[in-house]
Amino acid sequence: MVMEHTPGGGARQPLDSEHPFYVLVETGGSNPEHDTDKLDDFLMDVMGSELVDDGVVAQDETQMAELWQLREGVGPACGQAGLVYKYDISLPISKMYEIVELTRERLAGHDAQVMGYGHLGDSNLHLNVTVPSHDAAVLGNLEPFVFDWTHKANGSISAEHGVGQCKNRYLPGVKPKAVLDLMHRTKRMYDPNAILNPYKLFV
Repeated sequence: MVMEHTPGGGARQPLDSEHPFYVLVETGGSNPEHDTDKLDDFLMDVMGSELVDDGVVAQDETQMAELWQLREGVGPACGQAGLVYKYDISLPISKMYEIVELTRERLAGHDAQVMGYGHLGDSNLHLNVTVPSHDAAVLGNLEPFVFDWTHKANGSISAEHGVGQCKNRYLPGVKPKAVLDLMHRTKRMYDPNAILNPYKLFV
């Protein structure tokens, strides 16, 4: 999708063949020779264990920017392809892709593309569902399914982007009343007139 919808066709496939999963790792250090040796050892280990099929290492900042363009271009590419239902959730790593597959199964009869990407380091998954235009049937298959499944999988329905205006009505189903009461009291203490970022968490 990124290849197809990147403006100007600037994105290119970094490997000779396509694979079901891609992981982008950025490293940094103060001793280039030592850092390179550690990276080489890591790559030999994961390739030898057959955990990784193929890979590429950026040799300069230009190549690094090209790799990052692929990752950062996923969201914009989804938007170029149509209307996007976006879910910012966190899950145990073992469950991160399961919800992508389940969502694809639920939407098998619809004109929808399901994309899962995120951050392995903090178990944050961006679940994007792209449709040609707003589709009530698709949305009905997504909500509250995504939130209910995430909660049952010991995840969070709100990860890095907060609760916002769309998820607040689902909070009572995933947070105990005592926690919600404490959140309300904290909000009233700091914002008694409800003028700070209104409607984003409590309505």
